[in-house]
Amino acid sequence: MRNQKIIHAALVIMLLMIGSLSHAKPFISKFSQQELAFMPAHVQVKLFKTGVIKPIDVVEAQIQQIEKTNKEINAITYQHFQTARERAYESAKRYASGTQRPLEGITVGLKDEHHEKGMKVTMGSVVHLNDAPKDYTDDVTQKLLDAGVIPLIQTTVPELYLNFVTHSKAWGVTRNPWNPQYSVGASSGGSGAALAAGYVTLATGSDMGGSIRIPASVNGLYGFKPCFGEVFTETPLAPFSGTGPMARNATDMIMMHNVINGHSPNGVNLLPNRQYPTEYQDLKGVKIAYVGGMGITKPSREVDEAMDDAILDLQARGAVVQEVALDFGISADSLRNGFKNLALSGAMGAGFQAYYNDMEEMTGYAATFIKATVEADYGKDQQLDAELMIKGMYAAIHREVFSKGFDLMICPTVATPHIPADYDFTKDTVEEEGVRYDAFVGTLYTMPFNLLNFMPVVSAPVGLSGQNMPIGIQFIGKPYDTEMVFRVVSNFEEETAELYKNKGYKKQMTLLDL
Repeated sequence: MRNQKIIHAALVIMLLMIGSLSHAKPFISKFSQQELAFMPAHVQVKLFKTGVIKPIDVVEAQIQQIEKTNKEINAITYQHFQTARERAYESAKRYASGTQRPLEGITVGLKDEHHEKGMKVTMGSVVHLNDAPKDYTDDVTQKLLDAGVIPLIQTTVPELYLNFVTHSKAWGVTRNPWNPQYSVGASSGGSGAALAAGYVTLATGSDMGGSIRIPASVNGLYGFKPCFGEVFTETPLAPFSGTGPMARNATDMIMMHNVINGHSPNGVNLLPNRQYPTEYQDLKGVKIAYVGGMGITKPSREVDEAMDDAILDLQARGAVVQEVALDFGISADSLRNGFKNLALSGAMGAGFQAYYNDMEEMTGYAATFIKATVEADYGKDQQLDAELMIKGMYAAIHREVFSKGFDLMICPTVATPHIPADYDFTKDTVEEEGVRYDAFVGTLYTMPFNLLNFMPVVSAPVGLSGQNMPIGIQFIGKPYDTEMVFRVVSNFEEETAELYKNKGYKKQMTLLDL
């Protein structure tokens, strides 16, 4: 099996050498519009430096992609095409003068939460459609701008971020580019769809119950839920929530994380910035525990089979992978209640009070959630219950996994990728091959690691279902051991790159497709 990064490097060097002899102009035509739209950030940077292509080439290719397909996909709230074009020309000047920044000229989709000064944020809600534009730039977006990124679009979310699929009265249904019948996940669903459809090169996400990892899984992406304190969040006392990067490959994801992590002007509890490598040694000596459904619910047959493939791929890179019978001893209902106890007994629960009189305007699932939250009694007793659950869950992990010498865990990201695009957890159910899943099926494998938010987690693609839906796998590290997670994910990507191509994983364009 070919090594993706070596082939990428060889092709880039060849193009740069030929391009330098001919002033690069003839070789722009070697890249189709789709190849430019899906080209990885780390490849773009190399080609921008020598003028083989320019940032405006990618911007225009991605705008074409949006104009061709977004009417069906519906991943965008607001477009910023003209500003993006202007910034692309400025980025080209920086490359020409040698003053480029780490992500110079790379496009980004901003979740309908992150924003530049002058942008509108709706939180996916009709309640906020007429809000004034923001009068400041949030810290994560500012870091990206300082690194040279070009915000091209803002992306859809479910109303008030309160679902694991993306649809709302405000913006309609966002559909999956792989199979429009199914969901893009949530709450960073528009970011996931935009990446999968080739609208942007990078995207922001945030993760409160799986909101980066679920979209990453069902859109065939790499999404990182950082440890609490690694990246700025607007809710510094909400340890279950955080912001992270989303990309079509592991290298780009790490590059983005290197920019957004660490201290920021408004961050009150952030760790120092850390720069992580994008290339790693193999996995010889790394011991990995496969923990399956963790006793919460059983994965579907196709997800089980994909996990078997993933284990073989990791073993091929030198890792020792063993199945471990980790069982938290909690049901899906108990997990959901534990999360609500943690989230709603603090400032977030108090914030929902303000929406009580707006419920008639809201999407059904959001109104139901707000009503139940406001009318329930969340306080110190619920906070204590949540803390005891968290301690018990981590004790089980330490006892069964880390105390036995394992370096990290793997498990599916979602039990099944086949969740309808307009799914409503208040009235709908998902059934597959005779198995009826819990109403919150999309969150059951992700939510534990928001309760345990000091553990770094990446969701990565492992293959496609029979209905052409991506299947994701989670890589879960020891508390704050982000580098081990990145090392394993980078190796995993190299081993599985050819597998994706053979399975028809065509939308994730690479130079291997030239």
